[in-house]
Amino acid sequence: MTFLSLLSRKRNYLLISSLITGVLLLTTSCKEEKLNANTYLSGKIINAHKDFVTLRDFNGLLDTIPLAADGSFSKSYNSLQPGLYTFAHPGEYQSIYLSPGDSTILRLNTKAFDETLAFSGTHSKENNYLINLYVQIEKDDREFLNNYKLSSSQFKKTLDRITEARLNHLDSIAEQHSFDPDFLCHANKIIKFSMWSKIERFPFVHYGKNDFLDSKELPESFYSYRKDFDIDDRSLLNNIAFRPYVNSLISNMAFTSLAEELGSGILVDRSSLKYQKKRLAVIDSLFKRGIIKDIFASNITQHFIMNRKNANEINDLVDVFTSMTDDTELKKHITTTAATYIKLDPGNEMPNIKIQNTNKDKMELSERVKRLTVLFFWSDDEREYALRVHDKIKDLRLKYPEIDFIGINLDDSEGNQWEEAYQRYRFNP
Repeated sequence: MTFLSLLSRKRNYLLISSLITGVLLLTTSCKEEKLNANTYLSGKIINAHKDFVTLRDFNGLLDTIPLAADGSFSKSYNSLQPGLYTFAHPGEYQSIYLSPGDSTILRLNTKAFDETLAFSGTHSKENNYLINLYVQIEKDDREFLNNYKLSSSQFKKTLDRITEARLNHLDSIAEQHSFDPDFLCHANKIIKFSMWSKIERFPFVHYGKNDFLDSKELPESFYSYRKDFDIDDRSLLNNIAFRPYVNSLISNMAFTSLAEELGSGILVDRSSLKYQKKRLAVIDSLFKRGIIKDIFASNITQHFIMNRKNANEINDLVDVFTSMTDDTELKKHITTTAATYIKLDPGNEMPNIKIQNTNKDKMELSERVKRLTVLFFWSDDEREYALRVHDKIKDLRLKYPEIDFIGINLDDSEGNQWEEAYQRYRFNP
């Protein structure tokens, strides 16, 4: 079952001195001709969730590209700036590299988005390296967990060794395939962001809540990387590793601040209003007003709204959020979402939310509730949570047969993402 109206959605430029002379020899007219060249993007989506894909650069470009009946698409752009772009299909996104004059072709199957994404055409070697790097990092992360048991010095040595190996491999393959120098800057950052994420996770994973304040004994050099460059750069939003890194940074800084304030890590409740306010305060200190701040702050606020049952606390955090953004539409979206969830609290009158079931029958939510009922919410964009909550509900249905458990999907009902999701995961329809 799904909402008919959507309430809510997957990650220092370095100059190569040996190329500077060659770049300076280029005439201005050649650069302008290059920048004004058309860029072509085309491809095919197998098992598409919806009838479009999007391309975004977070600097003004946000383009919706329709899919043909067979899942194919094609679009050309003039004066596209070189760099990373975010290519997305509902429920999935990935970083791709484009530059003026490119003709890039991609193909993927949504049943294994990252694993099947493949490129041909201009800069195909760069883009195929990029997706393979991302898949490899995800695989390595699962095998890295035991390293958090090491001492901080051993941990850093291990992490530095892995990072150096990745950077050396990047240099080697870049030389072999003559990678675009601009691309090297972005690939370098992906490797570093994935390393920095682990550094920020180390204190909590290594010490745990009970001994968290022992992390104050970490040497100053442990976080020295933070001085490397300014992260308040909206183009970094196109870097697939940026958001996981920033989320780790925000959580570590907020937890440390609140643990010190309370005198113990064990007293920190990561679902509490205090902790969420600390996270918003960290975001406020890291980013100036604008899209980066809006994205991270709205994600935290919306997650709190969806998981909290205290109307006063929800309204309190929403007030903090709305004071941080100048985006009128985003303020409206967050306040509307909060009002909807507050109405769903026990003791409140059932709101007249329009829903449709898996047979596409449309109705009011109040029509569907016939007896004692538990409503739970899920989204294909939050897959781990969706699987976890459905497993829990499966047990509860057996334990409490007198209660009706209704799952409400929050994805866009106009497409088929939600329908394919419950079929893919074999959820109870």
